Amino acid sequence: MQTNHKIEILNSAFEDLKKIEDYYLLEFGIESAIKVSNHILDCINRLAKFPNSGSCIPDDFLDQQGYKMVIAGKHIAIYKVINNTIYIYHIADSQTQYSKLF
Repeated sequence: MQTNHKIEILNSAFEDLKKIEDYYLLEFGIESAIKVSNHILDCINRLAKFPNSGSCIPDDFLDQQGYKMVIAGKHIAIYKVINNTIYIYHIADSQTQYSKLF
């Protein structure tokens, strides 16, 4: 029987999500901000059952350190699995140089 992993969204990732929500709120309104935020969180929550479903990170250094990413529309969440916990480090627009967040 497969056990679910615990998900720990670190402060850095919460700050990233807040900035994304603020952007969508100002540019497109409350409904868009909520929709985008919920989509990102849904993709992150799926990792609890499927922790290895994320993709490898194109940055060699981060990939060698065991970081992975999950794609949520035009955003990505960068995470690492340690024991039975999935740590979400950053959430970013996939078009940015997100490796510089580290």
